[in-house]
Order: sequence, then structure tokens, then C-alpha cells
Amino acid sequence: MGSRVLIIEDAQSLSRAIQAELKQQYEIPSDIAASLSEAKEILALHRELYFIATVDMQLPDCQAGEALNLTNSVHLPSIVFTGVEETNLRDQFKNQPLVDYVFKSASTGVRYVAWLIQRVLCNQALKVLVVDDSPSARGTLKATIETQGFHVLEAATAKECLGLLEQQPDIIILDEYLTDALGHELCRDIRIKTSNPLLQIIGVSSKGDVNTASIFLKCGGDDFISRPFNPEEFTHRLNHRADYIDQVRAHRKASEEKNRFLGMAAHDLRNPLSFIQQACRRIEKIIGDHQDLNPLIDMLQKNTKNMQVLLDDLLDISAIEMGRLQLHALSINLTDIVKERMMVFEELAAKKHIQFDCQLSNSAMVEVDPTRITQVVDNLISNAVKYSPEHSTITVSVDKTERYIGFHVFDTGPGIRPEDEPQLFKTFQRLGHQTTGGESSHGLGLAICLRIVNAHNGRLAYMPNQPSGSHFFFELPR
Repeated sequence: MGSRVLIIEDAQSLSRAIQAELKQQYEIPSDIAASLSEAKEILALHRELYFIATVDMQLPDCQAGEALNLTNSVHLPSIVFTGVEETNLRDQFKNQPLVDYVFKSASTGVRYVAWLIQRVLCNQALKVLVVDDSPSARGTLKATIETQGFHVLEAATAKECLGLLEQQPDIIILDEYLTDALGHELCRDIRIKTSNPLLQIIGVSSKGDVNTASIFLKCGGDDFISRPFNPEEFTHRLNHRADYIDQVRAHRKASEEKNRFLGMAAHDLRNPLSFIQQACRRIEKIIGDHQDLNPLIDMLQKNTKNMQVLLDDLLDISAIEMGRLQLHALSINLTDIVKERMMVFEELAAKKHIQFDCQLSNSAMVEVDPTRITQVVDNLISNAVKYSPEHSTITVSVDKTERYIGFHVFDTGPGIRPEDEPQLFKTFQRLGHQTTGGESSHGLGLAICLRIVNAHNGRLAYMPNQPSGSHFFFELPR
């Protein structure tokens, strides 16, 4: 099948507009035939180049729609783009294998035609499963769906439908009343059986009452349409379901490419950064106690350390978002980890005259990856130290319930503004408050922590600390 569009249109302004829209918005190439004779010549020589055509019903050398007969004779799917707005136009086309018809008078006509063309092209990669126990109804739906470029699968029963899920359909058209099941019950079973979050399910029915659609949607359906319906309404809804699938996939692909780039960039920067750190240590040994140069060396070391933390976080977020976070779970006492990390942070806190109040359960056994959970503990404690004022107290606790082991950090800093809370655990979010000691923050730590805790089937959350400050905590299942 070809990849080009044949635009059969004698109005040059319209044909050029369609051609430009296809090229600029979708990078789809096209050719123009300004008359029936030109269209005949092009298709006689190069039919294999085209997957669709737009057809003007009135051309200089024909007046009765012969151009549509031409495209039908060579089995070329077509969109009628016409200036004739007749009330019986739908009836004229009902027996034609038509993609759609569009009126030239519509201000968005050119844009819609171009969108529909790219939709038909993209639909060729999608599967639609039609589930209906009526052979005639199933055949009508299949013929309509095939005009939109989809590959169609068929099932007459719920059992056949569940068996065809192995072929991974992208969209399912599901009749509400089957011989062996109700559509909404089958819809619920499909959602349980398949793990595809992008699967779209559209219910159809000529029976039922006003509650039929709502019941279907509550059982996992994405749309519902009552029979009888006109083909344009059905295909429009179907194409928008397909559009949603492609947009989500494109977003995921872009996100994966971004994360892959971040991971590669962070990895490639680690070696030169390591050389800089080694050079700083050697220079420090050479110059000894030099009053003028030591502050410069300290500045270099501080900044390279911050860069090292950032690169490590970039590698983490890249691996996590690409599904490469690997956990090596062991049975550990969370209190032991917290006690060990408190010794590390006491020196840092002492520089700001901050004290810790520790309330730690003696035994808090839990199955976790100790390296990753230590990373979360470090982040929550270090954030509390960064944002706490001098001469304040940070409370750290480990507790347990019948179901969870909990870790809590309370500080008396500025807290999180209510309007900032929705952004708190998102990547690269640096909220309004400044650290109290000039410490760096790049907005990745909490996002990484959230993903680590989620991977352990736990919960990470924030609450205001009364009367002021922040309360961050996570809970892990016992």
C-alpha cells in the first residue's frame, strides 16, 4: 500500500491548501489532479503510490461524481470534499465505500480533511475487534470500520472475544446483548483479563434503557453509542479513540527518549567530573594551607559534589522512568538504618545548631531494598536540615502498626505553600522556599523517593507540621 495522497480538485486554492496542511502538520506527501482525465492518467500509471484520495464531485470534465466512481473502481479509499450541500447527500453515499464526506463551506474543512487522512494512515497499525452475535450487524460494522483503515477482527460470543484478546486488539466494539453474556459484564471481564491500559472499549446497543450506557461506562467502557446511529458519528468517535491511543504512545515514546538522553548525558559527564574532583584533591595537597587559594578549592569541591549528586539523580530518574529500577529486597530493621544515617547528618545539622529528637521503635522489621530505602531516608532528613532555621529541632521517628512500618520527619521550617503541594513530587520542581544555609536543590529528590516507595508498594506523603513546618513520611507494608 502506498503512502501518498491523490487530491482530485480543480480549485487550486483548495488543493494547495490541503497539500500544505498534509505536509506541514503530518509530513504526508500528495499529488494533485485538477480534472478527471488527469486523475485517470495518474491512477493508470501509479495506483500503487496512493493509500487515499480526496474527491471533488464536480470537475471541469465531469459533473455527476465520475471521479468517485473512478477511485472506487481501483479500490482507492476516498474522502468526498464537496461544495454541494444537499439534504440527501448521505443517502447518495450510503452504498459507497466512503471514508467520509466534508463540505468545502466549513471553515475547518481543510484541516479536518488533513486530520482524517493522517488518521486513516495511522489506523492501518491498529486492530479493532467487533463483538456482536448478529452476522448482519457485525458485517455492517466491519465494512464501516474498514473504510477508516483499521484491521478488523470478529467475534460472535463472549467466549470468542476473550480468546481473541491474545491478538491484542487496540479497540473493541462491544454489543450489550450477546447470546452468552451482557456486554457490560464482558467489558468488566476484559478489563480484569487484559493489562493493556490503552485498550479502548466502545459499547453499542439498540435495546436497553437510559441506564444502559452509564452501567457500561462504570464497568470499564470508554464510550457508548445507541443504535441506530449514522456512520459519520460512529467513525468520528472511533477515530478519536484511535487518536487518543496514538497520542499517549507518542508521549510515552518522547518521554522514553528524553530519559534515555538524560541517562546517557549524565553517564558521559561522570568521568570528566571525576577527573576534576581528583585534580582538586591533588591541588589541595600541593598548596597546603594557602589563605588565598583554599577558598577557591573549597568552592570547586562543593560544586563538583553538587554536580555529582545531580548526575546520580539524573541516572536514577532515567532508570526509574524507563522501568529499569531493580530492587534487591532483604529483611532489615528500619530503625537500624535510621540510626546509622542520623550519625551522618548530626555533623551537618550541628553547623546550623539544629538538634534531632529521635523517637525510634526498637524493632521495625520490613522487606525492602536497603540501599534504595536509605536513599529515601537520606533525602527526607537532608531536606529537613536544608530548610530548617538555625537553633531549631527536627523530629525523626520510626513507628509500626499491624500493617505498616512508618518513617516520619518533622521540621519547623517554612513548610509547603498549599498552591505548591500538587507539584511536590514531580520531577524538576523547585518550589518557592529557599534553603536556610545556601544548600543546593535541583528538584529531583522527592520525585525519585516517590518512585522508590511506590516500587515497594508503600506510600510517601506530605502534611503540614503544626503550627509551622513540614511533615514528610513514608509507610511500607509489613
